[in-house]
Amino acid sequence: MRKYFMDNLRWLIILILFPYHTLIIYSGIGSYYFHVTNNIFANAFLLTFAPWFMQLLFVIAGIATFYSLKKRTSTQYLKERVSKLLIPMVAGMILVIPISVYFGLLYSGYTGSFLNLWWNIFTNPSHLGDGLALGPLWFLLYLFIVSLLALPVILKYGKRNFPIQKYTIPKLLLLVFPLAIGSYFLNLYPDKSVIEFFLLFVFGYFLLSDDVVQEKLEKWRWPLFISFAVLTAIYVAITAGSFGSEGNTATTTAATVSLSTIIAGFLIKMYTSLILWLGVLGIMGMGKYYLEFKNKRTLYLSAVSFPIYIFHIVWINMFAYYLIGWIPNQMAIQVVLIMLLSFVFTIATIEVIRRTPVIRTLFGMKG
Repeated sequence: MRKYFMDNLRWLIILILFPYHTLIIYSGIGSYYFHVTNNIFANAFLLTFAPWFMQLLFVIAGIATFYSLKKRTSTQYLKERVSKLLIPMVAGMILVIPISVYFGLLYSGYTGSFLNLWWNIFTNPSHLGDGLALGPLWFLLYLFIVSLLALPVILKYGKRNFPIQKYTIPKLLLLVFPLAIGSYFLNLYPDKSVIEFFLLFVFGYFLLSDDVVQEKLEKWRWPLFISFAVLTAIYVAITAGSFGSEGNTATTTAATVSLSTIIAGFLIKMYTSLILWLGVLGIMGMGKYYLEFKNKRTLYLSAVSFPIYIFHIVWINMFAYYLIGWIPNQMAIQVVLIMLLSFVFTIATIEVIRRTPVIRTLFGMKG
């Protein structure tokens, strides 16, 4: 039986990217390619979602893999990963991301041609490391890598020969410790750990895909969600005003490293990991209770969620570039228009590409 609440959670998270990647332009946290101002409300919005929303997608992917491997062989699964993740990622890097970069750099004063910029992106190796060439498509790359790493583990232990019914909510909460520790390793992209995402994926496959566990999350949805909301509110209240200030720095020199800073850093990591894991458990519980339904709109958004992910950033950056110039000093109006117009044009782009056989295959879409 298909779990429609998982599909609904996936497309809802993808839609969050429209306000997220719009407001990141106005934040002090950092942005994809250009920055307008440092607005505390933009910071607060980003900090509310940053610790958990992309991480939840890896959990959902792990759960989806559990159901996928029931009707596919491992070879078929790998072929699907290539067609749905790897090929669209490469196509997006070549055909989509450079346009996003171009509008961002235009805002920052770039005067060269688009073709010169495109060539520079792919001939300068540093852009692979600094994220310029990949942009938000890091998600597709990470999910592909994690799927490959997880498959041998799944094939060996996938029968789940352990008493899963004994995994109570307190025991599930203890998994925050390996998540926090794992987040320090294999950060191929800034602050994005392959190990952390791998753990989330396998936790989804082995634990959260189980009906009994899902029923427990549904039963305890409110305590989990309220705990998540309270910890998130505290985190946002403490940190939202610090980004972009002169006293805030992301680097620590070797001379200032001490045992106390290491311990403090780990405690902060534990706190954000707890927000992450409570968010995953609480939102899954809420989703199972409130989002187990389907209609034409939800089925459509579920089908195009990954294409939305690939194309949205182009339209956000393009409309941001023009609207910031056309309507200066009107952040609220700019944000609303950027989100609405980018959503409409993203869907229009998907509909055009769905009707173009060769191109739709590059982006993992069906007709």
